[in-house]
Amino acid sequence: MLTPVPPSDCMRAREAASALLDGELSELEAAQLHGHLRGCAECDAYAREIGTLTARLRASALEQPALPAFIAQRRRPVLRPNVAAVAATVLLATGSSFAIGHLLGSSGGSPSATVGSTVSGVNAKPRSEVLGMLRRFRPGRLESGRVIPV
Repeated sequence: MLTPVPPSDCMRAREAASALLDGELSELEAAQLHGHLRGCAECDAYAREIGTLTARLRASALEQPALPAFIAQRRRPVLRPNVAAVAATVLLATGSSFAIGHLLGSSGGSPSATVGSTVSGVNAKPRSEVLGMLRRFRPGRLESGRVIPV
């Protein structure tokens, strides 16, 4: 019967014995394992027992299942795409609101807009002038602050 062993050299030797049966040990690790097995009767018995068990399992015929086996697929989280879409919408709305607010300037608006325009050294244009510019806007390329029609 296989008995539990506290973590020590014996535990590492038992793990190495299993790896040896699977062909996963290097020559040096195999030599260290054989050295330990010569001095430890319990680990040697363990290695022989799992060797016998492995040989029996590998020699036995494979059994075909009588019924078909189905593996359940993991359900995809439905919430994640919705959260991403909401976050993108909020970000877009915030960004566009900020851009429009920045274009319209601060004609009697909030104190933060007034401070922002005086700190940057740019005087805000009157609201009617900005709205007129927006109505006349045509797609083009921006060159030194002016829109050049393409």
